[in-house]
Amino acid sequence: MGLHKIIINSVKQSFCNKCITLVIEAYNSSISEIHKPYTTDWLENDFTGMLDKYILDNKKRLHWNINCNTEQHLHDAYKHLTKGYANKEKRIDMSMSHISFRNEFHFYIEAKRLKEQDYNLKKRYIETGIDSFISSKYPQGILIGYLIEGDTDNTVKGINDILIKRGRGDEVMVRQNHSIHNNYYESTHASFGTISHFVLDYTI
Repeated sequence: MGLHKIIINSVKQSFCNKCITLVIEAYNSSISEIHKPYTTDWLENDFTGMLDKYILDNKKRLHWNINCNTEQHLHDAYKHLTKGYANKEKRIDMSMSHISFRNEFHFYIEAKRLKEQDYNLKKRYIETGIDSFISSKYPQGILIGYLIEGDTDNTVKGINDILIKRGRGDEVMVRQNHSIHNNYYESTHASFGTISHFVLDYTI
């Protein structure tokens, strides 16, 4: 591996870590407010929009030269563009970008609401979250769960139970240590690799 490629990979990894820091600091800011800026009946985009506000207000973002967008279009290479094509493009909940060494780096975040006792939300987390990364519908990134009801571990166990029942026991979410967030999990998928999961507890 050439020196330039080593440097680029190092910059990319540093950028990804900074993006995660911005997300977790945004979450910590939102739950530390005396008057909570959210309610648990919010939609996914509401929570994502709130995180975006805190990220944009974080001075570290400017110091690190990171841009943040929500509802980011993921442009496909269309041979023949037709009227309305943009409405059919895939979108991901949040993306961050950084330009360095004449390279542009991207970091993608998909988010889903979660409730311990809601089977459909846990099923959706798998089908439109995990599986969207595995199928390459979404680029490499992280998956966030907005927990709005119940216990984190029990909710993750419910997701894992669904995976096991579907014969995907080797893809379950496993709790891992993370330097800045307690509710961090990883799942491993043969055709994709590792997906990072951050559960943000909004039942607090």
